[in-house]
Amino acid sequence: MSTIADCRRFATTTGACARVARRALTMAMAMVMAMGVAQAGAAATIDVTAERRGEGVEIHAHALLGADAASAWRVLTDYDRYAEFIPDLRMSRVIARRGTTVTVEQAGDARLWLLRTPLDITFEITESPPYGVQSRAVAGSLRALESRYLLTPASSGVHLDYTGDIASGFERFGHIEQYAVRHNVARQFQALADEIERRAAGRR
Repeated sequence: MSTIADCRRFATTTGACARVARRALTMAMAMVMAMGVAQAGAAATIDVTAERRGEGVEIHAHALLGADAASAWRVLTDYDRYAEFIPDLRMSRVIARRGTTVTVEQAGDARLWLLRTPLDITFEITESPPYGVQSRAVAGSLRALESRYLLTPASSGVHLDYTGDIASGFERFGHIEQYAVRHNVARQFQALADEIERRAAGRR
């Protein structure tokens, strides 16, 4: 018995009908509330592509964010707080600063379905305020990683662009290494984009 019509057809008491009616109303209200929550917490829309380039994978990611460039820059360079909002990142800390060059240690996991591979990486990051960040892995689990973030102001917010060249060394993933790299970069890029919009909304 799942609908009010079924209840009228088969129930022998008006109390049973009332219970089904209340259940249907409750379900409808829950669906409306869930839709409202989904819209209120809607994630930023991102676009991510990945291509094999020799021994590595080249990644491009883009998002148009409802945020100002200053807020985006603050989040992008807030390395010590990355572990608070980037999935599967357990630790991120600045260990050295020399002018516009920042050295950052990170530890976390690369994930593919139920598989997890621990990653420990030290990045050397060159900042070009207020719109550009370039980094390269100087130690850690990956064979090579070079990446760039670029912020470009737009009339409706700010463009966030990412380009990365990654030689992951995920040998056990075999032929699905490209998918694994794209999957993990997309999750982290999504989290960064969402945090930028969240903090920008908080400022407003």
